[in-house]
Amino acid sequence: MKLLIFGSTGGTGRELVKQALEQGHSVTAYARNPAKIEDIKHSSLQVVRGDVLDPAGVEGAVAGQDAVLSTIGAGAGRTTLREEGTRNIVAAMEKAGVQRLVCQSSLGIGDSRANLSIFTKYIVVSVFLRHAFADHEGQEAVVKQSSLAWTIVRPPHLTNGPRTGAYRHGFSPTDTLIKGKISRADVADFMLKQLTDDTYLRQTPGVSY
Repeated sequence: MKLLIFGSTGGTGRELVKQALEQGHSVTAYARNPAKIEDIKHSSLQVVRGDVLDPAGVEGAVAGQDAVLSTIGAGAGRTTLREEGTRNIVAAMEKAGVQRLVCQSSLGIGDSRANLSIFTKYIVVSVFLRHAFADHEGQEAVVKQSSLAWTIVRPPHLTNGPRTGAYRHGFSPTDTLIKGKISRADVADFMLKQLTDDTYLRQTPGVSY
């Protein structure tokens, strides 16, 4: 497939790029700073410089793609980058007729808040990550209101561990057995699998160990 990846220079985004290339896809990596991904060399990789907040740039990158994956991030500060960037992505996809979108959000958004531990829920999220979570809420709303064939993936705490392929997904919001962490490599593995699997079409599966 011809894949466009937003957030390609972040931890999960870089894993998406590498794993997609390994699987034989043609990848366009959209990056504000291409230097951060120049160490990945492949004949099927094209790096496009651009800002997700630039509607024209996003529209140009989306044209001709088969699917889009997004792991755009903005840290924990007060921001609407995820929401506004995703709005541009969705608008460009709808205009170009590109239907499949796999978007990374976060466990703890919406009904998955119940999956979080008490400490994470009331201290980490409520105090330190409240702005980021508000941005994720807005981001998810934009995706859900679209006409696209979307899947929103919700991982918990991200680690730099290896790709294991041994993780849980689609668990109940009341599941207390999840470990609350997963490697970025395994999140990328799960996101790429959604391109050929409609199990979670227009759903918001959590993914965790």
